[in-house]
Amino acid sequence: MFGLTLEKLFLVAVIAGVVLGPARLPGYARHLARGVRSLRQFVDATRAAAEQDLGMPLRRSEWESVNLRQYDPRRIVRDALEEPSPVETTEGAASARPGQKYVVTGTSSHPVRVPIDALDADDPRRIAARPNASTSTAESPPPVAADRR
Repeated sequence: MFGLTLEKLFLVAVIAGVVLGPARLPGYARHLARGVRSLRQFVDATRAAAEQDLGMPLRRSEWESVNLRQYDPRRIVRDALEEPSPVETTEGAASARPGQKYVVTGTSSHPVRVPIDALDADDPRRIAARPNASTSTAESPPPVAADRR
């Protein structure tokens, strides 16, 4: 980490023993041990507080099981701003069956279950899922082209 090897640490310990002397070395060793112990307690308390605040573990093995890509801010904004195209909406309406209570949207890796009642009244998926909805197009008149001048 800092380029310290076992040989360098041993050399530092020998120099400290010579400079401090055998009388003061045990006191400094206790002081160093107390400092390391308090640092370790501080790190453990901070980790426990962070785990409690975040509601998720901070251990590497458990972090690897969490998909952090779903929290990418660029992806969240892009998904929020992205409106479904009319083709996607009609494909979603084709998959809705009469009497169905939910429509599954999103991607295969992140499916979202949306209640039919939460959709707009003119949404094709809601219209297709009505219990009295008909699948034949003979009942509805063909769309009229706009008058162009």
